[in-house]
Formats: sequence, structure tokens, C-alpha cells
Amino acid sequence: MDKLPICLIMLLAVLLNSCGRKSSTAVPGKGSDSIYRYDHIYHIAISEPQRALALADTAEMLNLLRPDHTCLNAVKAMIYQNGLGQRKLAKFYSQKAYEDTEFRKDTNSYLNNLAQLAGLCYKSSDYAAAIRHATEGLQMARTHGLQNLEAKFLMYIGMSQFYTGITKDAQANMNRSIALYEKIVDKEQSWSSVNDLLYTLGETMAALCAIGDYEQAATLIPNILKANSRHEQMVDQAPPGAIDMYKAFVYAQCMEVYQYLGHKEQAGECYQKCLSTDYVKSPDGVVLLTHYRIWTGDYRQALHDIRTAKRIYRQKRNTESEYYANELLADEMEALTRLGQYKEAVDVSREIIALKDTLFERKQQDDAQELAVIYESGEKDRQIQKEQAEKHLLIVFVTAVIVALGVVVHYNRRMRRRNVSLVRSVQKGIACKDELLQKEEECLVYKAQIETMAKRLEELEHTPDDDSSASVVNAEATGVTESGITVDEKELLKHALHQIAVRQLYLQPGITAKTLQEELHVPASLFGTHFKEQTGHSFSEHINKLRMDYAAKLLTEYPQYTIDAIAKMCGIDSRQHFHRLFSEYFGITPSAFRKNHLSSDNKDIKQ
Repeated sequence: MDKLPICLIMLLAVLLNSCGRKSSTAVPGKGSDSIYRYDHIYHIAISEPQRALALADTAEMLNLLRPDHTCLNAVKAMIYQNGLGQRKLAKFYSQKAYEDTEFRKDTNSYLNNLAQLAGLCYKSSDYAAAIRHATEGLQMARTHGLQNLEAKFLMYIGMSQFYTGITKDAQANMNRSIALYEKIVDKEQSWSSVNDLLYTLGETMAALCAIGDYEQAATLIPNILKANSRHEQMVDQAPPGAIDMYKAFVYAQCMEVYQYLGHKEQAGECYQKCLSTDYVKSPDGVVLLTHYRIWTGDYRQALHDIRTAKRIYRQKRNTESEYYANELLADEMEALTRLGQYKEAVDVSREIIALKDTLFERKQQDDAQELAVIYESGEKDRQIQKEQAEKHLLIVFVTAVIVALGVVVHYNRRMRRRNVSLVRSVQKGIACKDELLQKEEECLVYKAQIETMAKRLEELEHTPDDDSSASVVNAEATGVTESGITVDEKELLKHALHQIAVRQLYLQPGITAKTLQEELHVPASLFGTHFKEQTGHSFSEHINKLRMDYAAKLLTEYPQYTIDAIAKMCGIDSRQHFHRLFSEYFGITPSAFRKNHLSSDNKDIKQ
């Protein structure tokens, strides 16, 4: 037995040595001059996205960036969105970063990634997810006093609400975002804050125009022109060409609103302002003026500008894009149609169809490549998890050996203590035996005395009890409430109600007062008149109220459940009966209640 702990100690030493043995594979350095640093990867994410991805993958596989390792998915999301323009992969990695519990500890990075995820959901038309993520970010941003992010989350909530038909709440949230950005601009006077304000104003006006509310869009024109004036004063802070480009977009948007409202003079002024920029002379900027020229009947000038832009695009071999098909070619076809050149217009329409087929095929190829990357990422994650599982298993095994060693040592000590205790027990047993012999002698004397006393007791049993008249039971006064129910009954009723709620007994189909009485072991009278006096409802009304409250909770928390399923979960077999009860208690049908749940959440945001 003494040799076993020694053997276990030797085995443990061998295992620990194997755990600490270093691999012979050379590992890249982690010093300050290493290229596998988070700040270096972030710096080249846009200028060299492919190289940044390669560095991030290597750093992830070799675990070189802890504690910044959790930020890698967020960096990959930014690379795919801004560097490579692949939104699906950007959303995939942004979602992975969002689900990383370690990443949540870095509040600023987590919120920035959450804002990126909300924006990606919005751009992919997943408006419900955009609202959900933006709402979470909004609450955190307010808690930590991050007004810039708060305004951004409000913007994504509002823009998503526009496209889900929640127009009133959308306008309110967009106005809050604009007001908050204007407050930030007044305080900071930075280019980034003014840029965010311009973007939010532009998106709000575009959304209002999309639903045909040009009057409301026109009310924002003074705000966007004021923001643009501030923007033009920040030449030193802005990237090259940014101020000129934003100016062109701002006046083009104002020009469109004025044109639809029939304010030709104001539209003409905005046209001249837009025309004064360099951006509208570029292939990308031509389309800003072609709409106006088509509206005003200047079809030949519009056609000339479009064909000039097309020539530049063809020289750059950049004709396969949604912009080229949906903007330039579509405007060219409209201008040709207005000029009566129908044959050429038909040729352009065929070019649009052919280009869209090409774009569709390319999109399928891109989707396949993105899915391959996602699959590869999943395989890599599984490999990392496998290695971690193997390490974990080894640690568990070593721990088990340590525990086993401890158990053996403890067992040996326990056996020694047990042997000592056994000896003492034997000694005590012998002493007890001697004492028992002495007690037996005393018992013989006591036995005789007991027999004498038994006879006397038998004689006394035949003597009348003189105090029999004093055997009146002093009953304990029982308190009674004003409603006629005793205090004990009231407490018992409280207990029964508590059990019904906590154990969710109300969900049992066909539940009755009798079944509850048997299950809770309480008198039947509790569920009669006194029940209604104490609760304000009859027994069946109380049960139905609990069921309906539970049904409302299920409707909001589990949108994938059907109404029939929820009815059965609440103990109601009849769909019609469930609808009637729900409508009586809440004044709304279950389906309408579920549909209005999102609107109710948005009202909470405003509060």
C-alpha cells in the first residue's frame, strides 16, 4: 500500500512533463515588431485585405493574439465589408464576434461590431434582426454614455422601421438620431460626426421619398444644407474628394425633392449647385444629373452625358455592375424612348437583360465562394475545438490522477484512524460489559419495587375523579375576518393560490376545483364563495386569467409557435374557445397581439 502513492507520483510527473513539452514546429514571434499584431492587421484591413485575412487566419490557428484573439472575427467582418465588399461573409463573422462571450467584455469594440452587424442586417433586408441588434446596442450605448453609437443605433432602428411599414415610429427614431447627431456636431466639431449627420439626414430623406412623403422630406432640407455647410469647412479633416462628393449628393437629393413638389425654381438652384461640383463630371456622378435632365425634357444632353460615362466605364473594363445596369443603362433607355429612338432603346433593353443575367451568374459564383469560405471557417473552428478538447481531456486525466492520489492517501490515513478507533471501541465495549453486569443486579431490586407500585396503581384506577367537572376544554379562539372566513382558512387559501401559480397547475387540461382540492389536500369550501370574495374572481375565471397571461408570454417569446400549439400548452383544446377567452381578457385576438408586439417594443425604445 505504501508503494502505490509513489507509483502514482511518478506517473503524474511523466504526464506533466508531456503537457509541458514544446512542439518542434517553429512558432512566429509575438514581439512588438511581429506582423501578427491586432493593430497591424487592423491597419492593413482595407488597403491589403487579402494579406490581412492571411495574417488573421495564421494568428488564429497559432493562438498568437490573446487576449485580442476574440477581436479577430470582428476584424474579419470589417475586412470583408470594407476591404472586399462581401457582405454575406462580413455578416457571418460579425455574428460570430457577437456570439463570443469574451468579446462582450470589451464594451466599445463589442458595440462597434454590433453597430456593424445591425447595418449589415439592414442592408441585407433582414429588418427584424437589424431592429433587434440595434435595440440591444441602443440600451448599452445609453448605459455607457456613448452618444455617437446611440445615434447610430437609433438610425438603424428608424431605417428598418421605414421598410417594415412602421412609419410613425420610424420618423420619430430618425428624428431622435438626427437631433443627437446635431448635438454631437455642435459639441465636437469633427469631420466624422458631421459625416454621420449628413448620412443620417440623407437616408431619412431617401426613405421618406421612397414612401412618397416628399413634403416631409422637404422639411429636412434646411438641416441637410446646414450640415453640408459645416462639412465644407472641414477640408483639413476630410479624406480627398469627400466634401465635393457629399455636396453633389446633397444638392442632387434636394433637387429631386423640389422637382417632385413642383418647385422648379428651387430645383434649378440645386441643379446649378450640383453642376458646380467635380463629382458630377465623373462616371459615377453623371447619373445625379441625368434624372433631372430627363424630368426637364433635356433628353439629348442626358443621353450625351450617359454615353460619355459609358465610354469611360468600358475603357476601365468596369461595366459589370448593378449601378451600370440599373442606373446608366436604364436612364439611357428612357432618354432614347423619349426621343423616339425606339430601335436603339430596344437594343439597350437587351443589353440590360444580358448584363443582369451575367450579374446573376456572377452572384451565384460569389455565393458559392462565400459558402466555401464559411464551410472552411467551420472546419477550422472544429479543428481548434478538437485541439482544445484534447487539451481539456488531458487536463481532466491529470486532475483525475491527482484526485486518485489524494483519495489513496486519504484512504490510508482513514484506515489508520479507523484501526485506532477500533481499538478504543473494543476497550469501551469491555468497560460497558462490566457496567452492564452491575446494572443487572440493580434491576432485580427495581423489579420488585415496580411490582408493588403496579398493585397500588390498579387500586387507584377504581377511585372516582373528583375533578371531572373541570375537564372542560379551553378551545383556542379562532379569529374571523370581516368576510366571514377564518384566519386559518385565509392563510390556507393563500397557500393554495401560491401553489397553483408556482407549480403552474392551471395548465392542466380540464382542471376543476375538485381535482385541485385532492391534489393540494385542502377543503372544498376554499374554492367556493370565499374564493371569489378574496380574489375578486370565481375559480374558473381565476384559472382562465392565469392561462391568458401565460399565453401572452408565449406569443411574444415564441413567435414560431402556432396559435393552436399555444392554446394546447395553456390547457385549452379548442382554438375557438382560446380565441374567445383571449379576446375577452385583452380586447385583441392572439394573432393581432403577436403582430403588434414589435410595435410595442419600439414604443419602449422611445421611452
